[in-house]
Amino acid sequence: MAFNYKDINEYFRIMIRPTSLKNTLFFFTTLLLFTCLFESCASEKDHVEDGNTTHEQSEEPKITAFSFLTTDNNGLTTNIAATLDEETKTIYVELDPLVLNIDQLIPTITLSSGSTVSPISKSEQDFSHEVTYTVTAENGTTTVYKVVPSIIGNICTSNLVDSGPIVVSTNNQRIDNLYIRTSDQHGIEINNHTGVVISNCIIEYTGAYMGIKFTSADNLTIKNCYIKYTNAPSSGPLADSERNCIEGIGSQNIVIANLKLEDGSTGIRLNQCDDSVLRYIEGHNMRGPFPRGQLVQYDKCAGGLLENFSVINDRDVAWTEDNISIYKSGGQQIKKGLIVGNNSPTGVGVLFEDQNTEGARGGYGGLVEDVDFLEMGNGVVSSVEGSKNVSFTRIRAKQIICGDLGQNRGKSTSNSLIFGAFGTTANTGGNSINDCIVYNSCNPTNIVWPEHNFDVIDYRTDIDFEPRNPIVLNFNCD
Repeated sequence: MAFNYKDINEYFRIMIRPTSLKNTLFFFTTLLLFTCLFESCASEKDHVEDGNTTHEQSEEPKITAFSFLTTDNNGLTTNIAATLDEETKTIYVELDPLVLNIDQLIPTITLSSGSTVSPISKSEQDFSHEVTYTVTAENGTTTVYKVVPSIIGNICTSNLVDSGPIVVSTNNQRIDNLYIRTSDQHGIEINNHTGVVISNCIIEYTGAYMGIKFTSADNLTIKNCYIKYTNAPSSGPLADSERNCIEGIGSQNIVIANLKLEDGSTGIRLNQCDDSVLRYIEGHNMRGPFPRGQLVQYDKCAGGLLENFSVINDRDVAWTEDNISIYKSGGQQIKKGLIVGNNSPTGVGVLFEDQNTEGARGGYGGLVEDVDFLEMGNGVVSSVEGSKNVSFTRIRAKQIICGDLGQNRGKSTSNSLIFGAFGTTANTGGNSINDCIVYNSCNPTNIVWPEHNFDVIDYRTDIDFEPRNPIVLNFNCD
């Protein structure tokens, strides 16, 4: 619509002569009409492009770049740029926990114009698991992104040297970049030597042996290794219980990191090994038989940390007992983990047991924190038979099994109990359940027993959840 402003001014000059009430009313009605027309045209002018009417809106809230810079993160020698999948709103990044403390990383986040993000850029976060970021535009619309870290090692298969089994012969010996295959002795054996370092190795073992066996091997480090029992049956237990991926006895200050363990009787068994540190442990199909079948078993150990771990047991293949057993041991901290699959009628996800019996070490207590449990049969977590003062914090469990557990092993002997604390004098357990979730239990009347051995009982049953991602170690490298 076009206007001749000279004609409009003449019209107003004539119309302002109020010769009658009728003309005056007509004048103000016309003035209001022209005001509306002017505003409409101005608005239309602001929104018309190429003849198409659009609406003003803020730019879509996006993360356009996500990185970790050397200037912000100690130990980082090269900037790390993540990969963005805009379609799924997923950010992928590869991190090496042997180089970085990935629990305390500072990201740099670039956003679309006018957007803000929470948590904010340059704020320290724990990237040992998925982290969610919410981007908000100026008009209030939001987009949620998830950051998915991939934990990497540096085994280069093409660079490994073929090797038979090794017996350590000196203190501080290094065993690096080997592909060890053995059927007639342990893959690596250490007796009475300290400071040994085993790194970047693949160990395939079979027969009545271990992948790595050590005794009196203080200050041992095992990192970036894949240890697998070969020739396991297609399903069910191994021929005996002494075919562990790793077994250690009487050794202090052990560090085990970035390990993939598969098909052993137990993944890692520690006997009288105090203050061990186990991080980034990926386990698959522990095979037993009883009394093995664990990802990790502590036996008469004082203290110890297991952090950032997962074990995935196919109940039609594995032969489990407790997924993590803490026997005659105290002070262990089990944190940031995922446990899937238990087909034992007597085993549970994490068990503290016999902290007050003869030979026990480490006193009372322990912690299970931020661990998810799926497909548990007989129980999720327990502090029993003289154990006490154990804290179960932010435990989440679902898909609990009430029927057959698999491989004709029968049903749960506890009627699928979630939290157990029996075998201790009433009202002396001192255990606690803190901010936990049990979703859609198959036996909703059997959550806590007996209640008198828990000082705090705090859980909910009405919240579904997405479980933590399993640890998936990527050993490919350039």
